[in-house]
Amino acid sequence: MEPELLHGVTDAVATVVLHHPAKRNAMTAAMWRALPPLLAKLAADPGVGALVLTGAGGTFCAGADISTLQGSPDEAQALAVRAEEALAAFPKPTLAAVKGHCVGGGAQLAAACDLRFAEEGALFGVTPARLGIVYPSSATRRLVTLVGPAAAKYLLFSGELIDAARALRTGLVDEVLPADELDGRVQE
Repeated sequence: MEPELLHGVTDAVATVVLHHPAKRNAMTAAMWRALPPLLAKLAADPGVGALVLTGAGGTFCAGADISTLQGSPDEAQALAVRAEEALAAFPKPTLAAVKGHCVGGGAQLAAACDLRFAEEGALFGVTPARLGIVYPSSATRRLVTLVGPAAAKYLLFSGELIDAARALRTGLVDEVLPADELDGRVQE
């Protein structure tokens, strides 16, 4: 299957699934472009009371699929920022349900949600430094607000992956649950 954003509405909850399993749900340029209009459509739907963002299979999102990004790094980053800002501005509660990897642009999207629930074993990382690029200022502000300046600096400067327990301690996630309990908690 082609990389895409799957979505549906059940019991007033819209679910958006990042679907690119061949690359751990890394966001293609087309996926970044498609997210803001999809969110606008769901925001306008009176039958939607909340939104869950998750990834297909056993992972949330491994960031950007850089093989699909064309143009300058600034243009590629602008796509991610537009999607992040659209998610942060969504007028109804948002929740990131994180399994597996939540890295780079995936962490950027998760941080834009109101709440982040993760399963034990999930890994988080803010990795632009590994690519020699600077994290967008809006994403940096959001990260600092969530985890504080010291933890944000560590995540940004090191590019290291941290486990769900550390993400919980720093404030990057709100709850960590056993794998078999995450979906039920998200539904609650």
